[in-house]
Amino acid sequence: MPTLLSERDTYDDLQDQEVHFGYSFLPGILFVALMALISLLSYLTNASLSWLGVLPRSFFGLIGVVTGPLIHSGLLHLLSNAFPLVLLSGFILFLHRRTAPRVILLIYVLSGILTWFIGRQAYHIGASGVVYGLAGFLLFKGFLQQNRSSMAVSLAVLFLYSGLFYGLFPNEEHVSWEGHIAGLIAGLVAAIVYSEGNKQPADQKPIEPGIVQRHMSNTMGAHYHYFGIHYAVREQKKQTITYTYILNAATGAANMPTKRAAVSSNKWKSGIKKHD
Repeated sequence: MPTLLSERDTYDDLQDQEVHFGYSFLPGILFVALMALISLLSYLTNASLSWLGVLPRSFFGLIGVVTGPLIHSGLLHLLSNAFPLVLLSGFILFLHRRTAPRVILLIYVLSGILTWFIGRQAYHIGASGVVYGLAGFLLFKGFLQQNRSSMAVSLAVLFLYSGLFYGLFPNEEHVSWEGHIAGLIAGLVAAIVYSEGNKQPADQKPIEPGIVQRHMSNTMGAHYHYFGIHYAVREQKKQTITYTYILNAATGAANMPTKRAAVSSNKWKSGIKKHD
């Protein structure tokens, strides 16, 4: 028999989802706070930290792979990266919980390494490469996975951050468009590495008897009442197919069988039909 979940259980499930969604943005906020702290200390001490950026094809320039995204040239540069960094990283942590840390780490490191290979001979600083990588991951992930939810996220990123594509071209001399391209490539690589595609289960077996399934539904009303249903699949009773023959006493032969009937096995004993 279907069993309705209590209102308390349903409320707890929805509350857990809301809490997880909120916590998904916490790592991005902490990372932006670290960038802001470094920029503040650099401003107060009048220290130039640009040497901590990525210096292409220089051995000591590899330190910028780790420290480059933390360094910014000014307040405007910091703010332009802060909001998309928090938003995009939060969506990745919420939508791809299991692979999100590895995805973000891969984008962070790979975007810096690619910038080190293809960049101009200058110090490349700022988290814009990481931002392009996160946006690229969400964009390419939807097209590679080919399901509605991922495609919706991809189209949302394409709509909200369509202006990012202008940064892929050498429009301004002081803008690291090589870092933007490196970040986008890193996002594509991460989407390929951690993409499961739209694979169908190899063996689609029916639900076995005795397994309890949980179903969530909702009724569209003024208060949007949510309820859950527990249901179990039970094994069907086996049936026995029998035929009835009529014995001809004159000839001693049996006539042709009549139309077959399917009845429960406990209603036949020794070939004699029992009527209830």
